Amino acid sequence: MFGNKNRLVGLDIGSKSIKAAEVIEGKKGFVLSKFGMVDMAPGLIEDGAIKDPEAVAETLRHLFKSYSIKNHKVAISVGGYSVIVKKISVQNATETQLHDTIHFEAEQYIPFDINDVNLDFQILGENENNPNQMNVLLVAAKKEMVNDYINLAELAGLEPRIIDVDAFALQNVFELSYEPAANETIALIDIGASKTSLNILKGSTSVFMR
Repeated sequence: MFGNKNRLVGLDIGSKSIKAAEVIEGKKGFVLSKFGMVDMAPGLIEDGAIKDPEAVAETLRHLFKSYSIKNHKVAISVGGYSVIVKKISVQNATETQLHDTIHFEAEQYIPFDINDVNLDFQILGENENNPNQMNVLLVAAKKEMVNDYINLAELAGLEPRIIDVDAFALQNVFELSYEPAANETIALIDIGASKTSLNILKGSTSVFMR
């Protein structure tokens, strides 16, 4: 994943600032090779929605130029009210079978038109109270918002390769850095300028997120 051809720059696009970080894998582990941060004018991003794409794109170009970040392949994440994460219970099925039925299952839990969201899921395992069911982590993000962030990156001359969820991106960093024990319970809290996310993990499984 971290070979030269596949190396990515992680972008944190917030309402008050934008941060960029590039990590490389060396002989002694992962190293932060580049990091930069620039402030953003108020009102350009509100509740995760991009209000002025050209102004934000210009801020991104300024960030990459100021910190001499040459790699334009980026991983970005989304959050806020346009992203829904829910732990649900469904009848036991294979991952392939669930792919075929997840839209039907999701309609019961997603407060948006199911045709207006991108859906993804992760099977967590057997339901503790019903052996005929399994727990599934369901993620839905509005297509409009995802497309807005993709278009923003391309407008800034960048290549978006990964679109993640804010809380999961933080979880990935935590697990890579600390390797939590299977029965350890950890709360990850991301306090931003306009929103705060909470992700409670048991081992490497997210059990509660707000």
